[in-house]
Amino acid sequence: MLFPSLFLWEAFGGDLAGWGPDCANPISASTVPEDSHRSGLLMVTFASLFGAMHFITWSFSMPTLTELWMWRSASIALTSLPVLATLSYLVMVSVEDHSFLWDSMGFLTLTAAALHPLIRLLITVDSIVLLRDLPDTAYLVLSWSDAIPSL
Repeated sequence: MLFPSLFLWEAFGGDLAGWGPDCANPISASTVPEDSHRSGLLMVTFASLFGAMHFITWSFSMPTLTELWMWRSASIALTSLPVLATLSYLVMVSVEDHSFLWDSMGFLTLTAAALHPLIRLLITVDSIVLLRDLPDTAYLVLSWSDAIPSL
């Protein structure tokens, strides 16, 4: 199998998007339905926005400098990997022959697609681990009757 990701795409509903086993060349832009391009653009946009959301914590204090830089680099990767994968895919589609450029862009696309969920897992685990060192103000009990006036 040339591209395992195409098999996974078909296994998880790629046939519904117009990619079937009788699709002659699933990499060319002419065989992909127009709606698939639109939904792909939405996916990339929301994946990048999800990564950009993690920039909010850029200047927060973390227990160690390593965790701070790990969070920052994961935020950069989560924001840039979907865009990088899409751009490399577009270069792949525009190249007609299977040249070195086509192979490199295919490798870059698959690498970015494989790294993205791993980095999301890293951010999730790091969020849970960071709960070990909460500031003292996190344990304050608020008097909600003072904060919200009664009607």
